[in-house]
Amino acid sequence: METVKITVQSSIQADIQKVWDYYTQPEHIIGWNFASDDWHCSHATNDLRVGGQYSARMEAKDGSNGFDFNALYDEVAAYEKIAYTMEDGRKAMITFTGDNGTTWVKVTFDAENQNDPQMQRDGWQAILDNFKKYAELKALRIFVFSVDKENNTISIKRDFNATLQQVWRAWTTAELLDQWWGPKPWWAETKTMDFREGGHWLYAMVGPEGDKHWGRADYINIKNEKSFRAKDSFCDENGVLNPELPQNLWEIRFRETDGKVLVDITLIFDKPEDLETNIRMGFREGFTIGLNQLDTLLLTLGK
Repeated sequence: METVKITVQSSIQADIQKVWDYYTQPEHIIGWNFASDDWHCSHATNDLRVGGQYSARMEAKDGSNGFDFNALYDEVAAYEKIAYTMEDGRKAMITFTGDNGTTWVKVTFDAENQNDPQMQRDGWQAILDNFKKYAELKALRIFVFSVDKENNTISIKRDFNATLQQVWRAWTTAELLDQWWGPKPWWAETKTMDFREGGHWLYAMVGPEGDKHWGRADYINIKNEKSFRAKDSFCDENGVLNPELPQNLWEIRFRETDGKVLVDITLIFDKPEDLETNIRMGFREGFTIGLNQLDTLLLTLGK
């Protein structure tokens, strides 16, 4: 029986280097690799080389359904083409063509014989449309991450396409923080939160095997929808601080401009060793994933 090939495509208003990164890096894949808002991509890994494996887990948000998508790469040409073979032997090819800040992405794949080809086309096109939305929003983002070892500080600037009220709530309410603070496959789980000057947030970072690492943020100063300062520490499940691990002061400022919200973050460490430990523990990578997850969460919040 002759294999039916299906093609979907989209033009994206972003340069080809950014589009390639958004399409291939796991921290971005989890932000767009699903066909509808009631699904999400809970986990992704990508060994982007010939013979390397791509794996993504798609799940309904209500937990009613889910599946794993796995493939092995047959061809990888940076910023040009990706070809892979799926677990059932079907092939797919993705091509990238850029010109003057616009990138065309075309996906051609072998249809499976269990579902109607038009339904398969619609599903793959919906995922690609979701990628287009994600990539175009990302391309317009401000993201600055800088380390000043002389002054023991880390500075982060990130803007979000949302209202000031939405972004403030996402940083200051437990039910929203738990949805984005932990970098997948980890997640945050709040034990207690009292967002006021003198209050604190006690939470666990929960791993895929259920292991927990506890943290505590003590709120020092709060200016509603403008800024807050907090002391961040490692602790046990009762909030007792661990003096052997680094502490740092967070200063977080919020500013609404041009229909977006800029979040300006400064982390201040007591000594250079604490800053170095934080970096070695993967703070930049983990926090970047978390901010990407916040982007996705904000898209689901009502204005």
